Amino acid sequence: MLNKAAKFFRGAYWAMALIPIGIILVIVSIFVFGAVNRIKDFPETEAVVSNVELYEEESVDDEGNHYDATFTVYVKYTVDGVEYENEYGVFTGYKIGDKFNIRYNPDDPNDIAQPNGIVLPIVILALGIAAIAGGVATSVVAIKKNKKLKEQEKEWANGN
Repeated sequence: MLNKAAKFFRGAYWAMALIPIGIILVIVSIFVFGAVNRIKDFPETEAVVSNVELYEEESVDDEGNHYDATFTVYVKYTVDGVEYENEYGVFTGYKIGDKFNIRYNPDDPNDIAQPNGIVLPIVILALGIAAIAGGVATSVVAIKKNKKLKEQEKEWANGN
């Protein structure tokens, strides 16, 4: 005979995985919303790629997966007549002379960020909520199934 915990959790494996994953995704979305919110009022300026340095060489792993080379990208931009040069991040595909917009902190123009939208945090939040809802639904199904199995075990114990 199974112990009570084993009986309860049979059929609830997805719930045990989905609920914590959903909670983690909701927490991550909060941090991503914060990052988006932090730069939403930053002004934009045009930046020009001034330098690219190899960060990681192109490679193929043991399973045949191909990975492009990545480069540390440096940009030059002007704020209030002062030219700045800073590391922008690690990317593929940027070349010296490429132009694009960046956002900068008006209190510290060395603090730059990529303009980004609200879509990513909304998608992460929606996935988190969906995972939690799926976990709760799976739990409800498992509880109903557990109740039905208990009734069936009682009938078997009574010889029916």
